Amino acid sequence: MLNRAQQPSIKITENIDIPRPEFINLNNGSQLLVINEGNVDVCRVDIIFDAGSRYQSKKLEAIATASLIPEGTAKYSSHQIAEYFDFWGSFIGASADKDFAKITAFSLTKHLDQTLERLEHIVKEPIYPAKEVDLWTSRGKQNLTIELDKTETLARIGLFKSIYGENHPYGMFAMPTDYDEISRDNLLNFHTNNLGSKGTTIVLSGKVNKNQINTLVKHFGETPWGKSKDNSALIEPGNPELGKVFVSKSDALQSAIRIGREICQRSHPDFTDLSIVNTILGGYFGSRLMKNIREDKGYTYGIGSYLVSLRDSTMLAISAEVGAKYTKDALTEIWREIDKLKTEVVPLAEISKIQSHLMGEVLRSFNGPFATANSLIGLINYKSLDYSLHDRLIKSIKHITQKRIKELANEWFNKDLMVECVVGPENPF
Repeated sequence: MLNRAQQPSIKITENIDIPRPEFINLNNGSQLLVINEGNVDVCRVDIIFDAGSRYQSKKLEAIATASLIPEGTAKYSSHQIAEYFDFWGSFIGASADKDFAKITAFSLTKHLDQTLERLEHIVKEPIYPAKEVDLWTSRGKQNLTIELDKTETLARIGLFKSIYGENHPYGMFAMPTDYDEISRDNLLNFHTNNLGSKGTTIVLSGKVNKNQINTLVKHFGETPWGKSKDNSALIEPGNPELGKVFVSKSDALQSAIRIGREICQRSHPDFTDLSIVNTILGGYFGSRLMKNIREDKGYTYGIGSYLVSLRDSTMLAISAEVGAKYTKDALTEIWREIDKLKTEVVPLAEISKIQSHLMGEVLRSFNGPFATANSLIGLINYKSLDYSLHDRLIKSIKHITQKRIKELANEWFNKDLMVECVVGPENPF
């Protein structure tokens, strides 16, 4: 009989069978990856383009082009498109970040042909109606104006600009006035030059068979569209302005703290071990930063540290919003926790807990076809990587040592190489 008063022992999963997709090279220069999993008759299609903001000639072109792609084609209005997908029980979404644009469609497997028929028009023949562009820019300008009044938004922008430089593709941010420069012609031109078939990756995931694969190939794998281009060039490293950055926000009740630096890429031998060190510091709810600054001191509701991976760079970032009067004390405690990692041995019991947590996260990241697709897309977005990243991560989780943790903390958590950015009513520096 189960004794609920006794804590179960922690067991680390020995082997994880990571699903491998089927790779199909298509006639139009695209690549199709198929993840045939699941027992529910639903599927998802992700179309991934090298069309992030790094390729735009004018701010907001990339996100506007992706966001407005479902808002009208030569044959169908935005209203007709929305009604069509509702009728067939489908859903579509579009987004763009610094590196990539992605269009996603969820569909019942039995209606995938109908979903792809309309999705094909949207992807290949958007017309970006002037009315929809004007509405998008008006809303976007208003929303960004509101966002720029928030300390956390200003701190995030300040950190990226300090690490990469405001003219670097990863340090560049739009302002409300940039919405005034967006026109229908901008979006049509960006679509033609960046959202073509050559070099595009399509991921089909869910409960599918040969019929669904053939259907997708019929709509997106035979005829080329758009212009061909080479997006293999790497972005040069940032030119950081190291040190302390303070932005005054006199009416703020909280201060936003961001601390970070550019670190090694995901292909670097240190990366997977470093991700474990980051987890100990602030990478999960039971982390040292959470225990100290949230639970013990009560300075914040939440604090965390993250490894932000872009295609050509990775950034370490510590993030928190704290009560304004506790800003200086919170900074002191953050650096105290970093110093402890650099000078003190992490207890084996804490390492065991982290190992259990991270193995659970790896398992969760491949729990079902859509989670597997998300993990796969994360690998696709880093051109030189394959499944060895997860294999290396699992190896690191199992074999990380106290000595290795201390070595990495001293190597990568160097205060002299990090930016401290604070936005709030008083300068804590």
